[in-house]
Amino acid sequence: MSAPAGGPAVSVERWVDEGERGAVLILTTLLLVVFMGMAAFAVDLGWLYYNQLNTAKAAEAAALAGVVHMPMPGCVDPGSGDQPTTVARDIASRQGYQHNIGGVTVAASKGGNCNQLTVDISRTYGTFFLQVFGIDNVEINQAATAEYLPPLKLGSDEAYLGEDPTVGGRNRDFWVAVNGTRRRKESGDPYATKCAGTGTAHNCNDPGANVGIEYRDPAYYYAVEVVPNDNGKMLTVEIFDGVHCNQSGGEYPADAGCRPDGTAEYDGYPSDFSLEFRLYPPDTTPADWTDNSSNHAAVCSRTFHYSAVLAEQYRWDALNGCPVGAVSGIYVLEVDIHEASPALADSNISVSAYSIRAKINDQVDNDTDVYGLGAMSLWMPELGSNPSFKIVRLDEIYAGTELILSMFDAGDITGTIDLNFTGELAGQDCLYRVRDEFLNEVQPWGGDDGGSGCYLEITNKEYNNQWIDFRFPIDPGYTCSIDCWVFVDYNLTAADPFERTTWTARVDGQPIHLVP
Repeated sequence: MSAPAGGPAVSVERWVDEGERGAVLILTTLLLVVFMGMAAFAVDLGWLYYNQLNTAKAAEAAALAGVVHMPMPGCVDPGSGDQPTTVARDIASRQGYQHNIGGVTVAASKGGNCNQLTVDISRTYGTFFLQVFGIDNVEINQAATAEYLPPLKLGSDEAYLGEDPTVGGRNRDFWVAVNGTRRRKESGDPYATKCAGTGTAHNCNDPGANVGIEYRDPAYYYAVEVVPNDNGKMLTVEIFDGVHCNQSGGEYPADAGCRPDGTAEYDGYPSDFSLEFRLYPPDTTPADWTDNSSNHAAVCSRTFHYSAVLAEQYRWDALNGCPVGAVSGIYVLEVDIHEASPALADSNISVSAYSIRAKINDQVDNDTDVYGLGAMSLWMPELGSNPSFKIVRLDEIYAGTELILSMFDAGDITGTIDLNFTGELAGQDCLYRVRDEFLNEVQPWGGDDGGSGCYLEITNKEYNNQWIDFRFPIDPGYTCSIDCWVFVDYNLTAADPFERTTWTARVDGQPIHLVP
C-alpha cells in the first residue's frame, strides 16, 4: 500500500488492532461495573438474608417466651412495662436485639385473640458494596405470633364454687372437698393423701411407704379471677364450713351434729388436722400457678380446725386479711393440710367438704370467676340427687386439639350409676381407658359403653386407686354452641349416693406454639 501524499505510510492492520484494544478496554470497564454490582448484590443480599433469618428467630423466641403471660386483663395490648413485653424484650436482647439500642425496636402487641402475642423486631443494617449505588442502609423487619392455650376452667365461671346453701337457687350438687393425709387414696383423693393402701378400711398406719405416689403439697389450687372493671374495689374470699365437723358415727350417716337440718352429712370421720387457705395476688405466669407462693406473699389466709361446735359450722367465714383492694387478673388460692399428730394412726383421716366464693364490695353477685386449676376434688352428698354440674369450659381457642378428662376413684356407691357428658360434648362419642398408677397398669384406649354420646356404666364397679381417662377430639372448626361448658350428668339409683371423686382436665396438644 502506498503512502498518502504528503505523509508517511500507515498500516491499516495496526489501526484496527489499536481500535480493538480500545473497545476491549471499554467493555472490560463496563463488565467490571456489572461484576461489582453482582458482587455487591451477592455479598450484601447474603448479609441481609442472614440477618433476616436471625431477626425472625429472635422474634419467634421472644413471642414464645412472652405469650405465657397473656392474656392481658381486659384483653388489651400489653404496655411497655407489662410482663409480655418485658419478657419478650429480655429474650430478644439475649439474641442480640436490645430494644432502643443500635437502631433496634422490639414491639409486642396482642395477636388475633386474647391469648396470642405478636412480637415485631426491626433493625437497620449498613451495607457494603451497595453503597456504590447509594444504598447505605437497609431496614429489616420481622414479626412472629405465638399462641398460648390457657388453663382450662374447672367447675364454674361464677363467683362461687360448690354449694351455697344460704342463698336460694344456687344448688350445684357438689361440695369442693379434700381428704386428710392419712386417709387412703381409694376414698377419692389422690393428691392430699399419702396412702395407697395398708392399714384399716379407711386409713393407713404407714403413709411414708406411699408418699411419693401423686401426693403433693399444697394439695389443690383454685382461681379467683377478677375482671378489669373491678380494679380498685374491695375483694373478699370466703370459705363455707371451713371447720369440718367432728361427727362420731360411721362414715356417711345423716348426723345433726354435722349439719343443722340433719338431712345429710358432708364431712367424714373425726380428725384433728387443720385446713389452710392462702390467697396470692394475680398470677404473672398463668402457665404455672404453683409458683405464686415463691414470687409473692399471701394477701389473705386462714387456717381452719375441726370443730364439734355447731355455731362454728355451716357458715361463710372470710379469710384473714380480706378484704383487699382488687387488681384484675387471676388470684391463686392454695389449699393445704397440716397434720396435727402424724404419729397417731387415727389422725388426719377426715374428709372435709367446703365451698369457695368471692365478694366484690361485699356483694355476692359480681363478675368474679372462681374455678379449679388443673384439678378439682368433689363430694356429692345430697340424698336422692342426680348431680349435673359443669366440669370444664371448652372455649373456641381449643379447636383442633384433644380434650382429656380424668376421673379418680369412681363408683363408691351401692346401687346403679352411670354418667355421660352433655353441654358442648352432648352426643359426641369418646374413647376411655383405666389407669392404675400404683400397679403401673394402663389399659388401651377403647370405645365407651354405648348410650348417647360419651357414656360410662359404673354399676357395681369400684375403680379404687384408679383413674378413668375420657378422650374427646375437638374439631378444628369447633365453635361454642351453648355457653362453652361441658357438663357431667350422673344418673343414680342408690341407697348411698355419696360419690367422692377428683377430676382433672387438660388439652392434648401444643399449649404454646407459633401461629403461621
